[in-house]
Amino acid sequence: MKDVFYTSTRAEVTDPAKWYQPDLSAVRKLEKLIDESGVLDVVSKGDVVAVKTHFGDRGTTRTLRSVFIRTVVEKVIEAGGRPFVTETTGLGMLRPRCTAVGRINIAEENGYTHQTLKAPIIIADGLLGFDYVEVPVEGKHLNSVKVAKAIAECDAVICCTHFKLHMQAGVGGSIKNVGVGCVAKPSKFDIHMSDYPQIDEEKCTKCDECVKICPGNAIEDYKINKEKCVKCLGCSEACDYGAVKTFWVFGRDVSERIVECTKGVFKVQKNFAYLNFLMDITPHCDCHPYSDLPVVPDLGIMASKDILAIDRASVDLYRQAENLSGALLKDKKFWDWTDVEGMLSYAEELELGTQNYRLIEIS
Repeated sequence: MKDVFYTSTRAEVTDPAKWYQPDLSAVRKLEKLIDESGVLDVVSKGDVVAVKTHFGDRGTTRTLRSVFIRTVVEKVIEAGGRPFVTETTGLGMLRPRCTAVGRINIAEENGYTHQTLKAPIIIADGLLGFDYVEVPVEGKHLNSVKVAKAIAECDAVICCTHFKLHMQAGVGGSIKNVGVGCVAKPSKFDIHMSDYPQIDEEKCTKCDECVKICPGNAIEDYKINKEKCVKCLGCSEACDYGAVKTFWVFGRDVSERIVECTKGVFKVQKNFAYLNFLMDITPHCDCHPYSDLPVVPDLGIMASKDILAIDRASVDLYRQAENLSGALLKDKKFWDWTDVEGMLSYAEELELGTQNYRLIEIS
């Protein structure tokens, strides 16, 4: 059994004469949660520490507030660490979030800067998403994982996860933050795709846009050479004629691929702590260029050193919450085609952690 620490973010003040209660701030509660949970014991003096979060996309409005990330950064500094705030590039080559330059620009637009975070922003998988350390895994779906190089090279990782729903993984918790957020572009491809792209000769106009964008020079005579393909999906983005066929994965398969990538990350980086923020629990991931209404009220913040225990506890608390009126998912908790329980059970099968937890409330 693993400990999962929890603090509610409610501030139930009903007396106007008692309005000034700074200890009720979610920021103050986060500080206390970190202190009393001891999750930052993974940080030693002088350690280079990655604070892993998600900056969202252009148009996203419900990502984690920068003040929470700054609070974690300050606690890392207090523990003697040297923090940087990090994310990885997205799948593709053309959208802003697909390169380090675009990621940082979006981060700044969404309020994440060196000044607001008190730490530099470093994109963990390099300029285009191909800086990685490759490790072997023996999974149902994958035989190797490309771990973002800065994640592999740093001394510890603090995952600051905006817990929300996801239209492929079911939920975006700490497992997804590691399994997707800490791997380079080719492993993101392996999570989402069952095969290499293919060019439909009947639809292809030979405009050469896919040839120009391909970083691996893998398109030869308007066919994709699998030996050269670097798995970026840039060709599909560049084609305006639907000539590049892609093979997306859904349901339990994508959940299991995320778990296998998490297993790969753990092979090269073992120093993790996890903070799940159960706030603004939207029906879509923060990689969508919009944010719908939350599905349930804000629930609180959790802390643990066990990735599976914290996600299990987060899912349990979310299941118990009452759906908000007007929410997109009115009568159900998850997207029908996703498999949250499959992801959690497979994570336990691969020994990433335990679903058996003790919830300790920090008042």
